[in-house]
Amino acid sequence: MEDEQLLDICLKVTGAFEGGTPRYDAVTGNFDGQGMSIGILQWNMGQGTLQKLLGEIGASMGWIKARAFFPLCNIEALALMSPRVGIAYAIEHFLHVGNNRVLSLLSSIAWKLFLNTPESIAAQRAYATSTVLRSAHLLARRFVPEAANSTRVIAFFFDVVTQEGSMRTVEPIEGPASSGPALYYAATENLACTERWRSVVGTDLLAQKLLYYAYERAKLGNPEYMWDALARRGTIATRVGIVHETPIDLTAVLD
Repeated sequence: MEDEQLLDICLKVTGAFEGGTPRYDAVTGNFDGQGMSIGILQWNMGQGTLQKLLGEIGASMGWIKARAFFPLCNIEALALMSPRVGIAYAIEHFLHVGNNRVLSLLSSIAWKLFLNTPESIAAQRAYATSTVLRSAHLLARRFVPEAANSTRVIAFFFDVVTQEGSMRTVEPIEGPASSGPALYYAATENLACTERWRSVVGTDLLAQKLLYYAYERAKLGNPEYMWDALARRGTIATRVGIVHETPIDLTAVLD
């Protein structure tokens, strides 16, 4: 399957957990200390990814056109700013005075118009493909070489990279994997979700292995969000589950 199709599948899976397909014109304020976040994968100032994407969009559409969307600030300079300077610039120029968790009305309109341009949409897809999807392919080949081209495997690691960045210290395993510890922990959090997973892993070796990896990676994250992480990835692994109290069925999306 071509990367263009794989990206659409991965975005659809991600959207299933967030209440809808990610939007190209999505823009949020400083709710997480990252300054502001934009686009289908919420690239942000704090990690420098917003600046990189902005540079790609500006190079594609031309900075004269890009500046027309933001007449009161130097959008071209923003693409070159460090994370620390970029966050401060966003707070000063784009965010609501007195509540920097949201954008000002005019800034929100400007960013949404800018992000919905054909050049922006193309740049977002290209950037997502060359970074997150590429990393997902590499992880798939390392951790599940026997099914590295599976849409389920690619979507699993796409979610890992998007949410966590990497598998950290989790090591690949050969042969069958035990999903027992994951199911035991899941039963303490959401029994209905656990039963959905249990109905699959008994006969699905790929689900067993991915659920094992989901649990091992979730243990390495913030304990406060361990179940959230496992719920997402366990649901991709088995293609069914419950995330944020919402039943999810991905059997028509993933192989």
